[in-house]
Amino acid sequence: MKDNKYKKIPVFDISLSEKEKEFVNDCLNTSFIGQGSYVKNFEKEFSKFVNCEYGITTTSGTTALHLACKALGIGKDDQVLVSSSTNMACAFAVDYCGAIPIPIDIDKETWQMDVSKIEEKINKKTKAIMVVHLFGHPVDMDPVLKISKKYNLKIIEDCAEAHGVEYKGKKVGSIGDVGAFSFFANKTITCGEGGMVVTNSKEVAEKAKSLKNLSYGKVNKFIHDDIGFNYRLPNISAALGLAQFTYIEKIFSEKKRIYNRYKKNLENIRGIKIPAIREWATKYIMWVFNVYLDQSFPITRDELVKRLSEKNIETRNAFVPINKQTILIKKYGLFKEKDCPNANYIMENGFYLPSGNTITNEEIDFVSEEIKKLS
Repeated sequence: MKDNKYKKIPVFDISLSEKEKEFVNDCLNTSFIGQGSYVKNFEKEFSKFVNCEYGITTTSGTTALHLACKALGIGKDDQVLVSSSTNMACAFAVDYCGAIPIPIDIDKETWQMDVSKIEEKINKKTKAIMVVHLFGHPVDMDPVLKISKKYNLKIIEDCAEAHGVEYKGKKVGSIGDVGAFSFFANKTITCGEGGMVVTNSKEVAEKAKSLKNLSYGKVNKFIHDDIGFNYRLPNISAALGLAQFTYIEKIFSEKKRIYNRYKKNLENIRGIKIPAIREWATKYIMWVFNVYLDQSFPITRDELVKRLSEKNIETRNAFVPINKQTILIKKYGLFKEKDCPNANYIMENGFYLPSGNTITNEEIDFVSEEIKKLS
C-alpha cells in the first residue's frame, strides 16, 4: 500500500459472519426479538467461559457496572477506589449509586492501576475497589485481594476491554466479587450495545437479576421489591453476541495477529513506547493497539495524530482520567487534577491505532511506515 489518499483506515471496524445473520434471522422469524432463548444461552455460555457460576446480561457495560455496584450494596457517600485512567462509565456507575469514585494513579509502563497506591486512599468510608483491566492487560490482582481482605472491601472488576484475559491462569471477572463486561460495537465480542455482570455469588446474582428487571415482586409482580431499572438486553442483541462467541478463538487469533504485526513494526522506533506486558498476564488479549510517546519522539502526540489523519489514518487519544474531570472535582472536592501524574502523562501522550478485525497486514504496515517517517 504505497498511497492511502483515498482509502480511510478506521480506528475500529468489525467483521461479522453468516452465523450472526443466522441467529438474528431466527429471532426475526420467531418474533422473539425482546426476551428469549438467546439471552439465556448467552448468559450461560459466557459466564461458563469466564469461570463464573452466574451471568446476567444488561443493556451496556455502563449498566453492568451500575448493577455490580448496586448488587454489592454500594450506597450514598460510600467511596470506591477506581483506576483513574479509564472510560468515565466507571466513575459514573459509582456516582449513580450516590457513592464517590476516588481515582488511583496508574503504572505508566502498563497503563494499569498502580496497586501500591491503593492502601493510602483507604478510609472508613471506603467500601470497594474497582479495578479496570485496561486494553486487554490484567491488573495485578494478588495485592488487591490481600488489601480487600485486610480492610473488608469488595472488588469489582471492569472487564470491558478484557474478554478472555487471564491473570495467573484465572479469567478476569472471576477473581473479585463481581465482574462487568461490555459488548459495545468496538469490543472483542459485540451485541451492538450490551453488557454482562458475572459472579460466583448467588446473592449478588439474584440482586443484579432483580434490579435489571424493574425489581418485580416475587409474590405479586407489580408490587416491586426495590427501585429497579430496565436494563434488559434484547434477544436479538444477545443473538449477535452468542453468534460471535461460537468463533471467539478465531477473534482472539486476529487480535494476536494485529498486535504482533504492530509490535514488530514499531518496537524499535525511538520515542514510541508500547505498554509492557507483565508476567502475571498469563493470557494477554489485545483490545486495541495502544502506544504512548516519550520526549525523544520529535513531535507531540497531537501533531502525530493530526499528520496520520491527513493520511486517512484514524486514531483515538487516551482517556482523560477521573482526576481531570472538572465536573467530578467540583462535585466532590476530594481530589485534584494533579493527583494522578502518570494518568495525566498518558492522557497527553497516549493513543491507539487502527485495530479492528478487518484491518489487513498491508494496512498495518502502511500505518507503521507513516509513523516511521515522522520519527
